[in-house]
Parts: sequence; C-alpha cells; structure tokens
Amino acid sequence: NVYGKTKLAGEKALQEIMPTDAIIIRTSWLYSEFGNNFVKTMLRLGKERDEINVVSDQIGSPTYATDLANAILEIIKNKEFKEVSQATQIYHYSNKGEISWYDFAKEIFKIAEVGCKVNPIATQQYPAPAQRPKNTLMSKDKIIEKFEVEILDWKESLQACIKNIENKI
Repeated sequence: NVYGKTKLAGEKALQEIMPTDAIIIRTSWLYSEFGNNFVKTMLRLGKERDEINVVSDQIGSPTYATDLANAILEIIKNKEFKEVSQATQIYHYSNKGEISWYDFAKEIFKIAEVGCKVNPIATQQYPAPAQRPKNTLMSKDKIIEKFEVEILDWKESLQACIKNIENKI
C-alpha cells in the first residue's frame, strides 16, 4: 500500500545518502504523554462520550516513546554502535506483545478507570485517508541481538504513560 511504500522509500533514500554508519529504527503505534496519539485521543474521547467504535481487526505492538528513546540511548552507548564503516541497517523496535486497536483502547480505559464503552468494528467500517495494514507486528530479534536493548511489555509501558498523564493534570 501507499503507506508502506512511502516509508520504505524514505529508508532507501537514507541508505543511499548514508550507506554506512547510520541506523534506521522502524517502530509502530507510537504514543506518549506529549503530542497527539492514540492513547491521548482515547482518554479524551472516553471522557467526552459514552461509547466509541474502534477497529478490532488490525494487530500490532504499541510503542511507548520513552521506551524507544531509552533503547536509542542504549544503542548509542553500545560498543557495536561505535564501529565505523558499518553498512546502514534497519532495525525494528516496539514494546513486547501484540494487541488490536480495540483491545488497546479497552486496556487504556481499564487502566485510567474510564467508563466509556468500546465497540469493535472492522477496518472497512472506519473511514481512513490511507489503507492501513492488518498486521504490523515486527521481529525485534535483530536489535536485541546486536545492541542488547531491553524491551518492556506494552501493558507495563502503557500503565507508566497513563500514570504520567494523570500526574500532569
């Protein structure tokens, strides 16, 4: 699809510009306490509405931006990162585990104690400007083996993020 093709084109462009000594990290379902993202949108909608519809047939691994930032810092400190003239490589990073958007929304409401009902819908029932893949799961074996990064479970990280959001209010 166009979404995947444009991401790949950007990665290939970087590999042409910097064929050595760069690292590309693919991630998915990125969220944090800051900016616009799924977690913050769900918390807002959950307070505004009695019920919402969320896609249940797309599976992925959420990524807490703080965990990704910590992984990048671990990589920078790793001796493997400091080797010069390495071919530019692509690595995958997201939190451990897998979940649908629907189940992710339900867990957000459970942790935040929001009483909004979540209804599962199919991708075709949700109007989106770009077609999204049904499965965005990525193997993180390569980044773990090369840089020994720690990868936390998505649920543990979601709890930390929601706690941070609640403490800012």
